[in-house]
Amino acid sequence: MPINIVKFKKDRGGFTLMEILVVLSIFIILIVMGTDLMIKGLVSSAFIYEQAEAVQNGRNAADSLVKEIRKANRAETGDYLLDTVMPQQLVLYSDINSDNFTEKVNYFLDNQTLKRGVIMATGTPIQYPAVNETITSLANYINNQTEAIFTYYDKNGQPIANPAANKQNIRLINLFIKINVTPDRAPQDFILNADVQIRNLKDNL
Repeated sequence: MPINIVKFKKDRGGFTLMEILVVLSIFIILIVMGTDLMIKGLVSSAFIYEQAEAVQNGRNAADSLVKEIRKANRAETGDYLLDTVMPQQLVLYSDINSDNFTEKVNYFLDNQTLKRGVIMATGTPIQYPAVNETITSLANYINNQTEAIFTYYDKNGQPIANPAANKQNIRLINLFIKINVTPDRAPQDFILNADVQIRNLKDNL
C-alpha cells in the first residue's frame, strides 16, 4: 500500500531586510528628535534659571548701591565725599557697614561684572591704603558695554558734561544697569534704573 508523504513548507513570513532598515531608521530619527527636544528643554530651563538669578543679583546690587550712595559722607581724612566720578566707575566715601566710620568705596565694571572695592580707614594719621582694598563681585552679566552706569546731574536736574571737573555741582546720580545672560539672543536686556540723591549734598538742608 503506497504511503502518502505530506510535506510541510516552512513559514517564510516576516520582515525583509529593507523593511527592517526602514523601521530602524524611523526609530533612530525618533530617538534623535526626542533627545534634541529634551536637550533644548534642559537648556531653556537652565537659561531661565540663570537669567532670573542674574536679575535678582542685579536688583540686590542696585539696592546696595542706592543705599550706600545716598549716605555718602566726607572721608575720615576730610576729603570730599565724591572721589572719582566716571561713567563706569564711582568712588566715594560712605559708612557702608554702619560702624560710624566712612569707608572708601569703589564701584566699577570689570568686563561684565559689577564689582565693589572697599578700603577701611586706618592708621595714625588716618588714611585709606590702596593695598587694603577688598574687592567683591556684586552682579554678573552686565551688558552696558560702553553705556554709562553712572550719570551725574546738578541741582536743576541737568546732566553734567564733565563731572570729574565739576564734582562740587553733583547733586543726583542716576544708576543704569543692563542685565542679559545671552546678549546675542532673546530675551532683551533687563533694565535696572534708579535716581539717587546724596543726602549730604541736598541744597535745601
